[in-house]
Amino acid sequence: MLGLPACDSGPDTTELRFGINATTYTRPLTEESSPSRRTAMDAPLVSPTFTSNDGLKFTVESANATLFDVRLELPSGRECSDYEGKLAPLMTCTDAADGQPGALSVREPLDVNWLSATIIPDRTLRIPEGTYSRIEARLGQNTPALPSFSVDASFTWEDQRHVLKVAFASTAALRFEPRGPFDIAVPAEDTVVVGSLDLTTWLDGIPVASCLALGDLTLDGTTLRLETGTGACAGAAERMQQNIEVSTRMYLASHR
Repeated sequence: MLGLPACDSGPDTTELRFGINATTYTRPLTEESSPSRRTAMDAPLVSPTFTSNDGLKFTVESANATLFDVRLELPSGRECSDYEGKLAPLMTCTDAADGQPGALSVREPLDVNWLSATIIPDRTLRIPEGTYSRIEARLGQNTPALPSFSVDASFTWEDQRHVLKVAFASTAALRFEPRGPFDIAVPAEDTVVVGSLDLTTWLDGIPVASCLALGDLTLDGTTLRLETGTGACAGAAERMQQNIEVSTRMYLASHR
């Protein structure tokens, strides 16, 4: 369970962001024209990395997803009337009814840029203080031509730069949950609730380097697509998709 403190930048609310790059949402913030695109100007971003089962390192260059039905169950004992005037414009509140718990929900799909921790619609999400156990959402597509999730990650093979390209359509349910209980005794300034992904699990069970060396994965110029996998990498694209879909995490971060 995650207990949320109040935040100075809103009346008893805490910002909610989706991201995989801690240098975006834990750095000091500078106000710009758009609240959800606030970034620090004093240091370059450091791109996140992940490795294959056999140690081949990948650096994320882009990562995007479309999230539908983003919601959080109302904290125990709370009703929507408790949050009057506190919800972000993108959020709505539904009281418990017919055995279903009350919930805070995002009104429309979110296009998430995981590297910059920004969303479209270009608004800031804020949630009232309280105790929340998880963020729920599902993957989807805004149009049939666009994937639900995509990532480009560069890597070096035989002294040359290559790019792993991953893109898939999915309606998988996502549950962003904390790994353990959060004990927030004192409200903290500039606290952010983060829905994130654990990149360290993305290539579990996929020995990319070995498969490239044995020909079980093939390159198209400088591009690698796991759909080419055979032998030890047969089904690698589906396995990575499954790994991504269950890699969801939720935690608190503070701007430094």
